[in-house]
Amino acid sequence: MVIVLDVETISVSYNAISDIAWGIINRNQLKQTKCYIPQETLSKQASGEFSAPKLPATMAEVERGNAKIKPWRDICRELAHDIEQAKYIYAYNATFDRQAIIRTSKMLAMSEIADYFSQTPIYDKWRDLWAWAANTILYKKSFIDFCESNGLTTPKGFCSTSAETCLKYIRRDLDYVEQHTALADIKDEFEIYKTIKKEIKAEYTEICLDEEEQNFKGKPFFTINKLKQAIQN
Repeated sequence: MVIVLDVETISVSYNAISDIAWGIINRNQLKQTKCYIPQETLSKQASGEFSAPKLPATMAEVERGNAKIKPWRDICRELAHDIEQAKYIYAYNATFDRQAIIRTSKMLAMSEIADYFSQTPIYDKWRDLWAWAANTILYKKSFIDFCESNGLTTPKGFCSTSAETCLKYIRRDLDYVEQHTALADIKDEFEIYKTIKKEIKAEYTEICLDEEEQNFKGKPFFTINKLKQAIQN
């Protein structure tokens, strides 16, 4: 069993979690999804530059029964239980998600929860889906050609390796736009995970996040020229 997880935050000034979702993967199937809105941060969401535009979609999931509003402590207890059963926790930019859980716990004066998610046995389970994708399904000439042909590059000559670009490439769908709600994003990230697993079979074993410097050892950032050279070699 592994977990795929995503969090969304409220704003730069109040950088706490607005919604969190995770999926339980077993035998390469998404068996269950869980999505929660922390009760303690709900009142801030209507004024957050990140959360406000998405609040109607977030609350619609609550109305449909796909998400629940719960106290942060209860959410974290359930997440902790699932993590303890899992081999790995995958997230696209795993450092961000992990730090957001810890930061939100500290902001809500729940230091014991922050301490739990900071301990080594939990830290060691995190795996970065971004780095894994960038070194497998995106590490191809076809991806370079896709980025160059469709303007999915940066002014400094980097291929975009965002989750949105990754899904555009996998689906060959240039109209795809990432929703940036936790529940929608874990379903997208599961599709990335499943696509990688079709090629690789094994799980990703490298810990590639550094909470201090966000130093991705798996190198999800590469210029087109460097990538071309690496593939040719």
